[in-house]
Amino acid sequence: MSEQEYIEEEVVEIEGLTEALPSETSAEVVNLSNTAVGTVKAELVRMNQGGAEKIIATEVELQQGVAGSIEAQNVTISQSGAGAVKAATVSVTRGGVVVLRAEDVSISDGGVGFVNAGKVTLQDTQTGILIAQEVSAETVKATILLTSHVDGSVETVLDTPRALLAGLTAGVAVGLVLFAGKLLTRRNE
Repeated sequence: MSEQEYIEEEVVEIEGLTEALPSETSAEVVNLSNTAVGTVKAELVRMNQGGAEKIIATEVELQQGVAGSIEAQNVTISQSGAGAVKAATVSVTRGGVVVLRAEDVSISDGGVGFVNAGKVTLQDTQTGILIAQEVSAETVKATILLTSHVDGSVETVLDTPRALLAGLTAGVAVGLVLFAGKLLTRRNE
């Protein structure tokens, strides 16, 4: 087994773990390299070429790794992926996140499935659904964009005015179908 573990001043370093995975790792600072773990709880988590099912921390730095879910104050993702991220501040560079919720988000050369944030800064990014108070963008493609303010160029399939129109149209169509159905059932009685 090529496991190296140093517990010194509440610092845990795990490198190259290839046998049984630890189910939970806790410390003040956790450095993971070339390994996978279950749950990590710490003030600071640094992961390089590794994986974790769940990370709970104040600060997370993910480099060429993958995480199932991350709950933190500050998250930095570089050439990595995450399933769900909930944080105050998130920065993604050449990476991807499936579901992201944060106050301040910055994404460059990345992709996100769903974003719910206060302020979002995007550059060369693709998103599925983007919901934000304020969006600043350069070369961005979003399937659905719901925001009160956009600064920059965003290519969308469905933006806020179109979403309102689609909702109104769908509501009227459903109302007419129900009304016609009620009229037909009254005639048969």
